[in-house]
Amino acid sequence: MKTYYIKTFGCQMNEHDSEILAGMLESIGYRSTGTIDRADFVLLNTCCIRETAENKVFSFLGRLKRQKMSNPAMLIGVCGCMPQQTGMASRLRQLFPYVDLIFGTQNIDMLPVFVERIAADGNPVVEIATEPDELPEGLPVARKEGLRALVTITHGCNNYCTYCIVPYVRGSERSRRPEHIIDETIRLGHEGFKEVVLLGQNVNSYGKDLDKPFDFADLLVSLDRVGSIERIRYMTSHPRDFNEKLIQTIARTKKTCEHFHLPVQSGSSRILQNMNRGYTREHYLHLVSLI
Repeated sequence: MKTYYIKTFGCQMNEHDSEILAGMLESIGYRSTGTIDRADFVLLNTCCIRETAENKVFSFLGRLKRQKMSNPAMLIGVCGCMPQQTGMASRLRQLFPYVDLIFGTQNIDMLPVFVERIAADGNPVVEIATEPDELPEGLPVARKEGLRALVTITHGCNNYCTYCIVPYVRGSERSRRPEHIIDETIRLGHEGFKEVVLLGQNVNSYGKDLDKPFDFADLLVSLDRVGSIERIRYMTSHPRDFNEKLIQTIARTKKTCEHFHLPVQSGSSRILQNMNRGYTREHYLHLVSLI
């Protein structure tokens, strides 16, 4: 049986993407190995939020060259936010021609197809896709053992803070349908998980693109009714869409942890405007007073 090793750089969204990537690899016969030297397939799930994150990927790929030379049959893949940047896939191919597979954030569900293509003809695969019309659902997930499970509720971001690359590599904000999130949470409870962490670049704006009114507070109320789950957490929150309804919902629901992750970013309204954060110092302090 072939083995895989996934190296994850970056945030909790990437961590959960890696769980999905692992699940898809296991669905086609791979098994995980904790030792990179024993891996038949090494996959780097990358981050580009800071230059240091990219430098770590470059360094890691450089160290893999000797291993690839001693074992040419080993596959090396690079995916995630970093290749999604304009021109980065070509740069990776130029700097590291021994990399077999490069893909971005919008087509991770195609991993089994990419692996099959490489196995069939031995040629490298580079596939950087645009946003799909529909969010893929039902992908296999190889979660780490424990009591806590990560659950994505939104993909992408519409905020376009002036310093942030996320909307350009994760795409526009798209909400998963509430029934899909609720069904996944129910399954996780049946599997023995006691806590779910709801993930999104801005969970507070969940539901804005749905065809019927249903926001993040409504989702928390629905998940609070899932009997087998004991705790609900979420990240990341944004003051722009944080409101009194959400505060009251967190106070009223039994399972939502009373932990508010509300990044201030700056105490200057002028700086906040330059950052395109969408709120002022006074508005932020008002939110804190409501809490």
